[in-house]
Amino acid sequence: MGMVRLVPGTSVQIEPKVKWEHVVQMLLTVYDIDRTQSYYGVPLDELVSGGVESTRILAILAINYLRGVRTVRRKGFIRDLNVRRRDGFEGFGSVDVERTLMNHASGNPSPAWIETNVEYANPVNAAVHMAGKLLLRLLQQDRDGNRHPRQDLLVSMVHREVERMEEMGIESSRKRIGEYRRLSLGDLPRQRRYYRRAFHTAQSILASTLLGQIGGGPEELLVDYALSMETLFEDYSQRVLKQTVNSVGDIDYLNQLSSVECKHEPSLYPFGRDVNSYHEPDHLLCDDGEALAVLDSKYYREGENPATDSGPRSRMFAYAYLTDTDRMAFLCPHHRPDRLPVRQTGGEIRLVSPREDFTCEEYENRVYEYVFETLALRYPELRIFEAATDDYLCLKVTDEDLSKVRDPNGPFGISNPATFADRIISAITFSSYGPNKPELDHQSRWTKDRIRDACEKTDDEGRRTYPQHETTCVPIYDPDGNDDHGTVTLYFLESGDEGASVSTEGPWALM
Repeated sequence: MGMVRLVPGTSVQIEPKVKWEHVVQMLLTVYDIDRTQSYYGVPLDELVSGGVESTRILAILAINYLRGVRTVRRKGFIRDLNVRRRDGFEGFGSVDVERTLMNHASGNPSPAWIETNVEYANPVNAAVHMAGKLLLRLLQQDRDGNRHPRQDLLVSMVHREVERMEEMGIESSRKRIGEYRRLSLGDLPRQRRYYRRAFHTAQSILASTLLGQIGGGPEELLVDYALSMETLFEDYSQRVLKQTVNSVGDIDYLNQLSSVECKHEPSLYPFGRDVNSYHEPDHLLCDDGEALAVLDSKYYREGENPATDSGPRSRMFAYAYLTDTDRMAFLCPHHRPDRLPVRQTGGEIRLVSPREDFTCEEYENRVYEYVFETLALRYPELRIFEAATDDYLCLKVTDEDLSKVRDPNGPFGISNPATFADRIISAITFSSYGPNKPELDHQSRWTKDRIRDACEKTDDEGRRTYPQHETTCVPIYDPDGNDDHGTVTLYFLESGDEGASVSTEGPWALM
């Protein structure tokens, strides 16, 4: 991407592995911002157009910082409690009754105080404070006066958060910047993981500056986007996975997916109570606590395969073993889609990636395909619901009737195949999307025969392939299935003792 002017006299070298417009789309997806709107003064139409100005990048940093610090302030800063005991008539805190009585017994009438001092000064809070001061300096550094209309508001909001930390006694020093930059999320107590956003943003700001040059005059602001993009891609993938589960749930007419969720970095404890030994996969697709698939985001360079990298591969196998699932996937922006069977277990590793150059839309489509395939293995009816969504349900029923798809005595029963075939052709010819009856040869008798034969299909021993007492059929019409009048495909749902299964017959053209 070359050098981008950050503020006058200050520039940033940006070399993301994907195009800048897709980086912005990831940001908007992660923070759930409408891509057509402006948010906190960020003009998104200009931001994605190719020319990236200083206030746009700084505004994104400021938004992340403010959201992170406000979450920390709401849930509580990390603190130390210093307890001190002293005798005297003036004090604060609580009175130690037992020690006060002992003082009286020994001739000392002064009460004994238990004083508790709350101390917020620690390296993590100091790192967040220092990042806020650096961010303020960048926001205020505009010698040409070409400030964005909302930049003053961002300056005020960041300044207020920095002041609040200082009122709590949180301070920071430039001499300790190296110490701040060496901190990691692992240094935080597990119950303080809500620091994540503030901590990541602070580390991005601290790691982005050649601090030895922060005096006066021009300086280069160097940003390490490799680290931040890994985090962004993981957060973006998690949001896409969550949206995908919701999208598939929208077509679930049987309400089977109410307990399906995609967990972000769930902690797996192989030794039970030993909380110091744990694993955290990036994403875990679960149904009522049971793992369906484990997924890992890998922001690798083009052509690099995480499945051939021993470290990520070993971790993936460990995740699969601990979650008792045989479906594994690496989410990659730059690799051809691939399927790698695991010979010893019968499982497989999938590489979920755009087929060509990375775009957010293409990546989201590939994620949808994988998640849908995973859920359809457990709930085969989803294949029928998706087909009915993509094309047309060709019976005189509504989409809501799909909730009766398992009932062989309902609208999708096949107890009378000839009548069922007539109903299908009639529904198509009376619809707004199908051909008129006079356009079909012999009222499409050939297609009716194919439908009837499929419903009455038998195996080599003369047994019905689709037993009428436990099978239903959902006919789907695709008007673009051929050049003439479209095609019909039958989806047979068999609900037996061993669970449900879906088979298809067709497609057949309307002749």
